[in-house]
This record gives sequence, C-alpha cells and structure tokens, in this order.
Amino acid sequence: MALATLSSRAQTVAPDSEGMNLSAIEWTRDVVMGWNLGNALESSGGETNWGNPKTTQAMIKAVADAGFNAIRIPVRWTEQLSDAQNMVVKDTWLARVKEIVDWALAENMYVIINTHHEAWLDRNPFYSKQQENNQKLHALWTCIATYFRDYGEKLIFAGTNETTVDWSAPNTEQQTVQNSYNQTFVDAVRDTGGKNYYRNLVVQTFACSPYFGLNGFTIPTDKVEERLSVEYHYYDPYEYCGSCTYYYWGEAYKDKGRILTSSTESTITNLFDRITNTWTKKGLGVVMGEYGVSNHYTSDDMQTQQENMQYYLKCVTGEARKHGFAAFVWDNNAFNNGPENFGIFKRWNNMAVGNTYFLKGITEGAGTEYVEPQYQGDDETGDGLTVWEGDAMLDWGNGLQLTVPASLFEGKGNDVKLVLSYTQDYSDYDDIQLFYGDWSAFLPYTVGENSYTGDFIPSNYYSTGSGTSHVTALAFSEETLSVILQKGVVIQGHGIRLNKVTITTPTGISTIVDDNTNALPIHTLDGKRVARTLPGHLYIQNGRKYIAR
Repeated sequence: MALATLSSRAQTVAPDSEGMNLSAIEWTRDVVMGWNLGNALESSGGETNWGNPKTTQAMIKAVADAGFNAIRIPVRWTEQLSDAQNMVVKDTWLARVKEIVDWALAENMYVIINTHHEAWLDRNPFYSKQQENNQKLHALWTCIATYFRDYGEKLIFAGTNETTVDWSAPNTEQQTVQNSYNQTFVDAVRDTGGKNYYRNLVVQTFACSPYFGLNGFTIPTDKVEERLSVEYHYYDPYEYCGSCTYYYWGEAYKDKGRILTSSTESTITNLFDRITNTWTKKGLGVVMGEYGVSNHYTSDDMQTQQENMQYYLKCVTGEARKHGFAAFVWDNNAFNNGPENFGIFKRWNNMAVGNTYFLKGITEGAGTEYVEPQYQGDDETGDGLTVWEGDAMLDWGNGLQLTVPASLFEGKGNDVKLVLSYTQDYSDYDDIQLFYGDWSAFLPYTVGENSYTGDFIPSNYYSTGSGTSHVTALAFSEETLSVILQKGVVIQGHGIRLNKVTITTPTGISTIVDDNTNALPIHTLDGKRVARTLPGHLYIQNGRKYIAR
C-alpha cells in the first residue's frame, strides 16, 4: 500500500517541552479514579448507534463531580475518513473528539484517546498485513497527533486496543506484529514534534492481556526517556466478571457461595506485584485501561452479591492505587442482570448513579495510598530469560502443555537451569512432568541433590500441600543438555498452577553492554537509575542483568 505525501497539516515542528514535565510513572500515579466513555465514540456507524445518547458537557461534569479525575475516550477513526487512501480523518470528527477532550480538561481531568475497534488493525496481527497496517497506522496517528499537538501533558495517546485473533496466547508472528504496531505508533507521534515529542504515550500488550504482556511484549525504542506506559485490561476472573457463571468472589466471601479458588484477593496482589517488577522497574507507567465486573445477581441473595461486586471493585481499584497504576473502569451504560452490564451512570437519566455499589467500591479502593515499590532482586532462581509468564493450570491434555524451544537454551552454557514458579493447586495429586520437545522420551534432571526422570512431585519434595507456592530450579547433565539443544523441552503435569518459567545461569549475566546513554534506561541492582555506568559494575537494562565495560 503506497500512501501519498502527508499534507501540510502533518508537518513536523520543533520539539516543545514547555509544560510537559510529567513522567509516565508520575502521570499514571496521579490518576485516582479513571472512567471509560464506553460504547460512544467507538460505536460502529456513529456515536449514538450503539444505543447511547450523544455525549454532553453535563455528562463529563457529572463524572468529575462523582470523584473521577481521569477519562479514557475510546474512538473509532476509520469510519470517519475524508481521505481513506492517506488515512486523513474528517475535520468534523476531529472537532467532535476535541470537544469532549476539552470538556474533560475543563474539569481538570487526565485524558486518554485511543484507536478502538479498528478491525483492519487489531484483528490482523499477521505478517501478510504487517507492512500495510503499519503504513496506515503511521498515517492515522500522524493525522491525530498533529491535530492535538499543542495540547498539554494531561492529554495522552494510546496506540491500539485489543489486538487478537481468538483471545488465546499469541504465537511469535502475532506477538511480533503487535510489537511493531507499538513501535510505529510511538515513531509517528514523536515525528510530529511540538509537545508530542514529550507527550506520554501508551502502548499495548497482545489482546491487552497482562499475562500475554509479561511474556513477549517488547518495549518500543523512544526518542525521550520515561514517557511510555504499557496498557492491559482486567476482567479477571472472567467467569465472575464477564460470563457471570459465578456469583461470589474472594476469600472474604467463600462462606457465601461457590467461588473460584484460582482467583482471589492474593491473585490480584501477586499479579500487580509482577507487573511492577517487570514494567515499573524499567521506568514504564502502567495503565489498566479497562476493568470491571458485569452486574449479576440471583433473587435469593441479591444484596450479598451486590456487596460482593462492590468488594471486588474495591480490591482491584485499591491494588491499582497501591501500585501506582492508572485504572479506568469500563462503563457502557447497561444496567440489566447478566453479561455485558457494566453501567454506572445512567446517561439517559441525567447521569443518575445506576449501580451505587459499583461507585462505592471504586471510591473505597481509590482511597488506598500509593506504596513505593520494593523491587525483587535478581538471583539464579528468579530472573534471567523469561520464556513464559501467566496463570495456567497443568492438567495433562486438558491444561497447559508448554514447549520451551531449543533455541532459547543456546549460548547459556552447561550450568543453565530451567526455573519454574508455581502454586500447588489440587484435590487429588500434583505432578510436574518433563519431556524432550519432540515427546520422544522423559527428560532427566536434578532438583537440589536429587535426580529425576520425567516426573517431579512437589508435595513429596517439599512436604507441602495444595495452596503452597514454590520456585524450583531444574539442572541438566551435559548429555541431557545436548539433546535439549536439539529438541527443546515440554512441560506438562497435573494439580499445578504455573506462573513463570525462566532460563537462567548461576550469575544471570548473559551479555556485556557498552556504556551508551542513548540506549534504554540503565538502573543499578537496587533500582536506581544512572546516567553513566562504571566498567566492571553490574546493572539492569531492559529487565536483564549486564556488566558494563
């Protein structure tokens, strides 16, 4: 696809840093309560085509008056093009988006605008579409960013939304294409100059999943430092928040009815801790661009179930605030009982609060104080090369069967270890089983001083039961490693909730890096950022350990 030369509207101007002082982490930390203008400007066929009224200044003021100090405005752009060949947006549509942005800024709110429901982009993460889509994305964001170039630091841009095929984990092709979308977006905005050169920008994980993001997301290179945030969405557990097949959530409500033991209060805390240690540690802000629970209840225990939804929103919002994440609750103005009913404000009724327990939960959670992060240290059982991270059950053929490719073991030496982080989660038995990557034979290894072939039983080794978490390092003989280097490894099992798989060496040091102040930010091992390195000293850059020369 060949795009014509950009119009004069899109010409680059000199960088303008005036008033653009907030780092990404500072911007996200300043968001106390965030709200989504859902099912409005991103609606197919026009703003009111999905059943909502036209957004008014009074609506935005009502949201601000309720305590929200930030708004995310999802926008569908490519149904509103004046020049489809060059991705030029109609002046009338740009002006409409601007009008709502201005209303929010007049209420002293922080604002995000994005690209939303652009099927040509976010449903085509394929090499066959990569070049064409990146050209179109660059042209589109050049147009949008140029129009809003003079706006101050409270307005930020988010490049894509939920790029996916079928909501399953991405393969290498799909992840690579999404990473390229993020890079194209950053380059396009920065190239317009002005305040956009310093504006905070938001890039997305694949499917906006935190789990997919923790494994495979690549931080785009940027012309300025500490002005990028990473975005994920959180409707977990989906059986409670989305499909509404569970009516109670959390350990605090386990005596009220059936709950998912795989997702509790600690699940949120542990995930957000991992996100902090993965992204905040590298100078990225974190945006939870959507979260919420669909309104659902049974007539026999409605009040308790409504209190439970309030409690869930309090927990999620509170953890976001504690970690310094900018959290934006999803509100689609729907108030029935069951899936897809995330309404808070009744837009057809002067913005009356339709679900008071939703608003109460968010407000209670928003009162949580920010806690300065204590980053986890790097050691042989934790860091190194993360090859998979998420939250998945091992249950033989019905659960995760994870393949670790042979190529990931290359160049690691004979002391390499495969480190598994997991929780025992079973009612009958637990077992971790390793095969060679072609399933030809069980794989021999050692844990501590003990030797195993194929099966490792954590409950026997640690003398612990279900609910206990472990980090187990598996070492290999030189002979076994030579086969792994040809075939890779398959991990499967039963009664194990896997969280992270890492390939590591005793030092965790795999590369020597030159001192380069134009590269990605460099930090000491205790998380302090440095402008220059000292030869022979250890540092962290892009989440990996280096020795400077």
